[in-house]
Amino acid sequence: MDVDARAIAPPSRRGHSISASPGKWALTFANGRTTGRDNTETTAQQSTGEARPRLPIAQALSLGRAEGSAVPVARRLAFLLAIPLSATVLFAGWGVVSAGLQGRGADRLQSLVAVSAVVGELVDELGRERVTAAELASSARGSVNPLLEQVARTDRLVGEYRQRRGRFGAGDRDAERLLAPFDGQLMRLPGLREQVRSRSVSRTAVLVRYRVAISLGLAVRESVGQVGGADGQVADRLRVAAALSRASEYAGIQQTAVLAAGGGVLTQALQQELAGARAGYEEALLTVAQRSSGRWRSWLDQALSGPEVLAAQRVDDEVTRSRVGSRLRVDVDEWARVSAQRRERLYAVQTRVDADMAAEVSRRRAEQWATTGVLSGAAVALVAVAGVLALRQGRALTSRLRRVRDAVTGMAAVDLPDLVRRVSVADPADPAAMPPAPAALAAAGAGRDEVDEVTAAFDTLAAAVYRIAIDLSRQRRVAAGSVEAVGRRCQGMAHRLLRELDLAERDEADSRTLATFFRLDNLAAQLQHATQSLLVLSGRSLGAVHPQPVALVTVAQAALSRIQEYRRVVSGAIDERVAVPPALIDDLVHLLASLLDNATRYSPDEVVVTGHLLGDRVIVQVTDTGSGIEPDLLRRLNSELADPAPMIEVEHIRRQGVATVALLAAAHGLRVRLLPGRTGGTVAEVEIPASRLLVATTPPPALPTGPVAGRRAPGTSPAASHVPAVRALRTPGRPAALTSRVESRVPHPVDAATQILPVVPPPRAARGVDQVTPVFDEVARRSPWFEEGATVHLPAAARLPAPRPWHGEQATTPNGLPRRQPMTAFVPPARPGPVVVPGPSSRGLAATAAAYQRGLSHRRFPSKGHP
Repeated sequence: MDVDARAIAPPSRRGHSISASPGKWALTFANGRTTGRDNTETTAQQSTGEARPRLPIAQALSLGRAEGSAVPVARRLAFLLAIPLSATVLFAGWGVVSAGLQGRGADRLQSLVAVSAVVGELVDELGRERVTAAELASSARGSVNPLLEQVARTDRLVGEYRQRRGRFGAGDRDAERLLAPFDGQLMRLPGLREQVRSRSVSRTAVLVRYRVAISLGLAVRESVGQVGGADGQVADRLRVAAALSRASEYAGIQQTAVLAAGGGVLTQALQQELAGARAGYEEALLTVAQRSSGRWRSWLDQALSGPEVLAAQRVDDEVTRSRVGSRLRVDVDEWARVSAQRRERLYAVQTRVDADMAAEVSRRRAEQWATTGVLSGAAVALVAVAGVLALRQGRALTSRLRRVRDAVTGMAAVDLPDLVRRVSVADPADPAAMPPAPAALAAAGAGRDEVDEVTAAFDTLAAAVYRIAIDLSRQRRVAAGSVEAVGRRCQGMAHRLLRELDLAERDEADSRTLATFFRLDNLAAQLQHATQSLLVLSGRSLGAVHPQPVALVTVAQAALSRIQEYRRVVSGAIDERVAVPPALIDDLVHLLASLLDNATRYSPDEVVVTGHLLGDRVIVQVTDTGSGIEPDLLRRLNSELADPAPMIEVEHIRRQGVATVALLAAAHGLRVRLLPGRTGGTVAEVEIPASRLLVATTPPPALPTGPVAGRRAPGTSPAASHVPAVRALRTPGRPAALTSRVESRVPHPVDAATQILPVVPPPRAARGVDQVTPVFDEVARRSPWFEEGATVHLPAAARLPAPRPWHGEQATTPNGLPRRQPMTAFVPPARPGPVVVPGPSSRGLAATAAAYQRGLSHRRFPSKGHP
């Protein structure tokens, strides 16, 4: 907050003032002595009552350094306590690192368990693919589609396996040794599948190669606990999960062996293979039953019960009881169905066990990291407590000094500027509206040391700033009130001066004197505009209240009458439908006058003002043809117009136009911006919302009610018929000669009508000004246009076009709808006779200019209380 830039009032009687500069607050007293953040005078003797010699700050600091070492107290104590603190940090860090390594081990085990679960699913899919591939290899006419579908399912799991396997980089050698053999078998699968599709491999080779890949996958599942460093309980559970996969694999070997026999003779090799598969299957189930939990055993018991499992068991028993050389009495299709069903049940149990195992490992991992966090927190707390206890004595002093420094800095940088801002907007005459004094930083009490004395000295400084801010606020209020009082008085005098000039202009017939009056009138209008600018800058309203809305074109004319170079302003197209409400009239006039004055000052040529309705807003543009504005200055001015400063600056007093325009636009919700012209110059655009104005709607054209041209009364000739001329309205207070310009007394022959039509009633009289001025009398006396009964001849090139036909009044139905009346139409206008315009005279031109000048005056719409 820049106080001296916003303070308009002179210094108070107490002889001091306050000013702000970037990074520094300073108090200036009557004797010229300054004190602030950069040069502070010790005032502790005011609180203690002791008289102490005052020394400059630089000298006092140099004495302090000469008496002792320059090393701070905190640093000295830190040197003494560095060894015990280092030992504490070392042991705490060792505990944290150990806990962190255990947490990382838990993360690694969780990743291995996830890989093991995917391997289990992949082994099951490889077993299914083995059955399909064996059937295709042994059949010359088998379809390849079942194999392709199974290969797609297997490849999906291969992709998931490789994604999870990628988390183990080359640095994890144990995981690399575990997974590398299985990776090699997966890389050989595409070649084997191609051979199966081309039927270039035997059934036995297919079974052997798939069995090798599956056995390596089972080895991965059995070794996950050992490689991952799991404890005994977790390792046993992982082996149980691997045993389930092995049991499913042995069941698959039995299935493929029986299918390979195909109901043929049981050979010795086949019997041994079936016996070995059965023994492995039972051993795997025994391992699951002995090492698994009760919940896992219940899952397995439920899976191995049911008619399908019993059917598979019966078939298995029959195969086992068969002798070598006998034919297998087994339904191959039934065997394939029941054996596949048994494998499905075993795979379901395996999936549930893997999910339960993954959840268990994840829970243990979370517990490990929680333990790591607790240990780390305890270690950090231990170090912190040790540090606090070790540095207690040294930090006791340094912390106090830092608190005082931070408090003083915060008060100087934030609190005091905010306090001065709130004081500046409050009313000093109202104690309740004033913000409270700044809180004291020094602690209350009898025991005080040097730190407390420094803090008390700054409290005294803050209290002085508070009092000075109140004085400045009071001075600004007085200055603003003075500006308002002077402005109101000047405004009243300007109004009285304009009224007296009006009276003098009405009674004055001499053109030279009138011209002098007009110049004085314009100077008075400029004085009124300058006075109103001061009122706007002081935050006051213009004070005028109008009884009714005024057209926008009239507001524009009133605005240009308040500037000096009004002769160079050209009124362009202004929408006559737009009217300005009473509350906005004076402010809009002042705003446009400021823009016009600025445009005429910096443009040697004409300035054009236009206004038109565009959608939901009205755009008023003031266009000049000057040299334009620099882009940087244009951006700065537009920024000021869009967001005016809350308080006036010294620059606003020198540049009143932009400041007043910005304040008036912000008060009424208008948008003002400066735009570069197309061919040079500047365009000042005022955007007024349509909701702030009154927009008249165009009424529908009225139907004619007079006689129709071209008709005549029956029994008459065209020459005998004529239309009665429409009598023109006579404005009260004007000479009768004015009506001769409109009324035509010469009959106008037309074609004879077929019947007599009603005469059009005269139009309603328009409102006029019942006023006769010497200027008008002078013009009327010297021009034959205003002589009643006179005939004025115009040359053929200067003849005026015929006026528009008059419309008759329109009849309506009881519901308000228009009703057509028979035999009514337009009335043809009377043709004017030849007239001759006399040459202009100098006095007539002066009188006409006088009338035009009065029309530009703001008294087109008199204010309440101001004539």
